[in-house]
Amino acid sequence: MTKKIVMVLALMIVAVCLLCGGCAKVDSSLDSWKDIFKIPTSTDKTGQNSDAQVTPANDAQEPAEMITIKLYFIDAQQPKLAAEERKIGKVEGIARQTMQELIKGPVDSGYTAVFPAGTRLLDINIKPDGLCIVDLSGEANQIDKEQGRLMVQAVAHTLGQFSSVKEVSFLINGEKVTAIGGVVDVAQPVQALNQ
Repeated sequence: MTKKIVMVLALMIVAVCLLCGGCAKVDSSLDSWKDIFKIPTSTDKTGQNSDAQVTPANDAQEPAEMITIKLYFIDAQQPKLAAEERKIGKVEGIARQTMQELIKGPVDSGYTAVFPAGTRLLDINIKPDGLCIVDLSGEANQIDKEQGRLMVQAVAHTLGQFSSVKEVSFLINGEKVTAIGGVVDVAQPVQALNQ
């Protein structure tokens, strides 16, 4: 008998839910499921919104300040490094953003990239003692000796512009390596050079 009562009550609750809103027209102003969770803005006495729109705290904001950094690339005319200036947003983790820009390659057609195609920055970590550990993807190993030497120097020069970086150590795919591409010795940290 109690099962019948529970069943009848459950059916009544479902019926009430369907009648009260289950068949209502869906609001077509919803552009995505994220709109369901937006916090409504307050309205003033005239019924107008007093706030433009509430944005979630995790949305990326444009940096308020831009800084000029130097990126070192290979001079297309001769095998030496040349600096290219670039403006980027001043953000926390500026060394990471700078390395990303270095990996993107030069804007100036007179320069060539220091990294082999497809190279990615997997991680970067600056220790309190000034050691910067740069973890690159395996594509960084696809170099000859001259390109490898210039690549290591370019990273050291580029990161050396930050006072917190004194030396640079390299990892490939998260593993400590003694030589990049088997030809460029990086067994010991490379001194970060600022020109």
